[in-house]
Amino acid sequence: MALIYFYDSTELDKKHLSDALAETDHSWEFIEDKISNDNINQDAEVISIFVTSSVTRQMIEAMPRLKLIACRSTGFNNIDFDAIKEKGITVVNVPTYGESTVAEYAFTLLLALQRKIPEVLAAENQQFSPQQLNGHDLDGKTFGVIGTGHIGQKSIKIANGFSMKVIAYDAFPKNELQDSLNFKYVNLDQLLEESDVISLHTPYLPATHHIMNSERLNKMKAGSILINTARGELVDTKSLIEVLDSGRIGGAAIDVVEGEALLNHHEETALLRSEVLPEEVFRHSVEISVLKKMPNVIVSPHNAFNTVEAIQRINVTTAKNIMNFWYGDTPNKVEPIKKPIGKLLVVRHAESEWNATGQWTGITDVHLSEKGFKQSALLGQSLKNIGIKVDIAFCSEQIRTRETLEGVLNASQQFDVDITPNSSLNERDYGDYTGKNKWEIRDLLGEEAFNDIRRGWDVPVPNGETLKMVYERVVPFYLDKILPLLAEGKNVLIVAHGNSIRALMKFIESIDDSDVGELEMIFGQIVIYSLNGEGKKIDSLVAKINTTLPNA
Repeated sequence: MALIYFYDSTELDKKHLSDALAETDHSWEFIEDKISNDNINQDAEVISIFVTSSVTRQMIEAMPRLKLIACRSTGFNNIDFDAIKEKGITVVNVPTYGESTVAEYAFTLLLALQRKIPEVLAAENQQFSPQQLNGHDLDGKTFGVIGTGHIGQKSIKIANGFSMKVIAYDAFPKNELQDSLNFKYVNLDQLLEESDVISLHTPYLPATHHIMNSERLNKMKAGSILINTARGELVDTKSLIEVLDSGRIGGAAIDVVEGEALLNHHEETALLRSEVLPEEVFRHSVEISVLKKMPNVIVSPHNAFNTVEAIQRINVTTAKNIMNFWYGDTPNKVEPIKKPIGKLLVVRHAESEWNATGQWTGITDVHLSEKGFKQSALLGQSLKNIGIKVDIAFCSEQIRTRETLEGVLNASQQFDVDITPNSSLNERDYGDYTGKNKWEIRDLLGEEAFNDIRRGWDVPVPNGETLKMVYERVVPFYLDKILPLLAEGKNVLIVAHGNSIRALMKFIESIDDSDVGELEMIFGQIVIYSLNGEGKKIDSLVAKINTTLPNA
């Protein structure tokens, strides 16, 4: 017999759960509020929560008899898993309950936005011309799905029913579904650029935080629509407001938003009464207020799950989870989410004094030019706009990479990042060509031989290095020193040289020896890699600055 506390309980929850547990010898209490330090019972052996509650270490330590946390949701990142692991407490969830429910709601929001349903319903009491109520067909439009789990797959089926063309992006694609569900996987950039509607159905993980950031929102097709019924933290709200306000995209329909608890009147009132107003909470409050006033936005209060049928499935599964646990059966047990691979950010040093004069610099130590220092600051501002926190940074032993790196970090206001120089990232040694003008060497050797030396894989330089030799020092360093940091979830910034970066990109992007000459030099760019466990590219994002401006 267990003492169970159900938090966030509605009248429907109470009925479903009481009916499901009626034949057991467990005892239970229903608490309508979310869990807090003030309403826990130290004798509770089971607690059950909805997504509106968060279980902290302090709460866990105050319930020494706690054995099970039963989430009435699919998500479980609202629990302190470090504390759970220490105490040996089991966590279970409801893995599937509403793929149809949430997908149907996503299309409800889409149709409401595309056909101006709020304005249509208000037309009886307000003056609207037929032109003001003009909507848009879905037939023939391109529907882009980010995340092809259960809900994403159901959304694809519904989109097919509207005769839409469907494309999808998933970090872990299920290629076997493409034919049976009539859609095509594409990379994320292509999805952003081609979709008339983008619907988010990916789980929220550290790796997907702000997957729709400023760069990606600005890559969306002009006039397109964003639908979010997944998690508010997938979208950078401030950047969303900017692209909506500018008319860059046509509209947004969102059921989830950062700081969404503030959609609740009581939470807003508590915020006003608070003596301490956290900056992040205040910002989210303003963002939500702005979104609700925008004419091309629909905001609903995390309601996509909310049907009688879905809630019953949630509660019945929760009751079974609790009963099964007592008999040693936990099919819906969840484990803490492993830290995702961190982001790898790669930057080529800005213009050096010898770059400015066209000299082959190699391992010679020269400083940045005045223009180079300005480029570093612009790269740093771009990094700040992207919003990625750098945990550790590496550069070569040449001063121009150190100066670039410090400029980037200072301009992005990341002043406490550890910087480690390493000779493995040094520029290619150009031997006898060092200090000579590149274009004079081109005239001397001819265009073809010149390009072979600059971009070829194993083309010798008198008393210098080939790109292959650079590769043989860069890649082991990457695998031995950088990849373990990425595996810990740390974001790593590398500032290096054209050739050491090309060598690294060859490995990360699995480029053949014969094709390495086609790799573009990344002047004035930050390349941000999402990687798998072997350090290979899953996806990448490129942020560029304008290096042609006189003040760049």
